[in-house]
Amino acid sequence: MMHKRILFLLRQPPYATSHALEALETALVAGVFDQQVSVLFRDEGVWQLVTGQDGAALDCRTVGRVVQALPEYDVSAIYVCARSLAARQLSLADLVLPAVPLDPAEQAALLAAQDAVVND
Repeated sequence: MMHKRILFLLRQPPYATSHALEALETALVAGVFDQQVSVLFRDEGVWQLVTGQDGAALDCRTVGRVVQALPEYDVSAIYVCARSLAARQLSLADLVLPAVPLDPAEQAALLAAQDAVVND
């Protein structure tokens, strides 16, 4: 079986709509099917990575817990836009799991190396 390189580009905030959760669940499914899955959190999507989330307050699943499940589904290539973090006064210490910070050039190289890019 040929493994496809699939990047999920997550740019939506965690609770404004169901887009963030649906994109994460799709990444989990892709990981189960032995694809080479990576995730890049950018723009408002970096909020999906922040610790201390509680979806119960909004009567929904906690997105941060779904993010934490990514490595369990063989999705271990987790990236975050360094500029997006800085713009929101967040640091790597604020995140629910380790993520590799990327500058714009590194993000462009990551995108170019994929067979498919899924935008949320």
